[in-house]
Amino acid sequence: MRILLVEDNATLFEVIQQGLQEEGMDVVHVAEAAVALCRARGADLDVIVLDLGLPDGDGLDVLQELRRLHRPVPVLVLTARDALEARVRAFELGADDYLVKPFAFGELVARIRALSRRASQPRWWPQSDEEVVLDDGHVVRCAGQDVALSPREYALLSYLLRRRGEVVPRSDILRDVFGCAVDPGTNTIDVHLTHLRRKLVGKAVRIETVRGAGLRCKVGAN
Repeated sequence: MRILLVEDNATLFEVIQQGLQEEGMDVVHVAEAAVALCRARGADLDVIVLDLGLPDGDGLDVLQELRRLHRPVPVLVLTARDALEARVRAFELGADDYLVKPFAFGELVARIRALSRRASQPRWWPQSDEEVVLDDGHVVRCAGQDVALSPREYALLSYLLRRRGEVVPRSDILRDVFGCAVDPGTNTIDVHLTHLRRKLVGKAVRIETVRGAGLRCKVGAN
């Protein structure tokens, strides 16, 4: 497995590189946004681990350009930015996963491997295709019809669309969409899901509940 590690902190890079190499991974390291974008265009990468605070720019710009170029390599954002807004923005731009520093190394390895296993069916999904379009105004357009969403509904739909066809555990949704490290014991997901489903009735997007497993988003007439 070949990993592109985009990290400008030399000490942290050395720790991550050594650990990943001990796990049998080949690590390619860059420290600048421009170099990362150039290297990420290659076809030999399995996963990109991307820091956001880079000396010559923002990692989100790298991510956005990769997705504009339709590079489907899975991207795990590894950053100190822990605000919900930062998570949501990263997923909107095409991140596949998001891990906040400081982190447990074992969790980083597990997430990298999970992304690699899904490489044949990448979690990233573009902001538009022939049937569904998401824009920055919290609107989803289905077959030419605009549906206005709340910020949380938009974040939930955007996240599920990027993992469409995959059964997404509720724990992933709580962590990545609602910023909850543990289940708060509320029906937060169900409340927003009910409103979202009501707005999508008759549209090409369907969100299914897989009992005991999570949610699955499907796009299309069938």
